[in-house]
Amino acid sequence: MEMAKEIIGMLHEIKDTLNEHSTILNEHSNILNEHSVILNEHSTILREHSQILNDHSQKLDMHSETLQEHGLVLRGLRNGQEMLKAELSEMRLQNAREFGEIKEQMKDMGDSIDILKEYTWDNKKDILRIKKTMGMA
Repeated sequence: MEMAKEIIGMLHEIKDTLNEHSTILNEHSNILNEHSVILNEHSTILREHSQILNDHSQKLDMHSETLQEHGLVLRGLRNGQEMLKAELSEMRLQNAREFGEIKEQMKDMGDSIDILKEYTWDNKKDILRIKKTMGMA
């Protein structure tokens, strides 16, 4: 019987140990459940932040497209401005050439007028001399 008492004592010790382990396991289960709740909350927060980041990425993509379009517009404007400058320079050169030609023509006309004036004066003098000779003046 003593052996039976020893076995029963050992069974009680095992039972006590199992009860202690059950208590510890329950505590750990509670802690694990709390951590699961916290992890679920963090997962929700991470999903929200991921959505916010996705929204920001879309906005950045739209801004990049807008900036590229603006770059194209600015390049077009710059090219147009350069073309206008070139045309304006060409017009200035052409105007300077035409002005030089007109100036030369006016000088030639001035010379022609001086010659014509001199010729007319000479004719007038000749007419007056003829009139005097004929007695008309």
